[in-house]
Amino acid sequence: MWPYERSLVKKLENKPFVLIGVNTDQHDSDKLKAVMDKEQLPWRSFADPRDGARGATGRICGEWCIEARAMFVIDHKGVIRHKWLGGQATQLIDDALEKLIEEAEGGEKKE
Repeated sequence: MWPYERSLVKKLENKPFVLIGVNTDQHDSDKLKAVMDKEQLPWRSFADPRDGARGATGRICGEWCIEARAMFVIDHKGVIRHKWLGGQATQLIDDALEKLIEEAEGGEKKE
């Protein structure tokens, strides 16, 4: 989803929006930074590797109960407003972000 995530960062550059990644591949922080540099990913990402042999999740995924690709939308007050598991739900994400950004900027919440 990197192309889509890049488009979000660019489109919402001057809005109350931040994209944060959590990488669960078995990489250490240095390897993750190298991948992010190579792919020119402009958002912050954390390494939270799984132990495939033991099936254990990393600390972030363990605390958030994430076992597969997931996307969370957290509002400007820190409340989880949406969670998507698995595939790409780009239109749903776009619609949710639009409403929450308007709310964060002090506008009326669209229904």
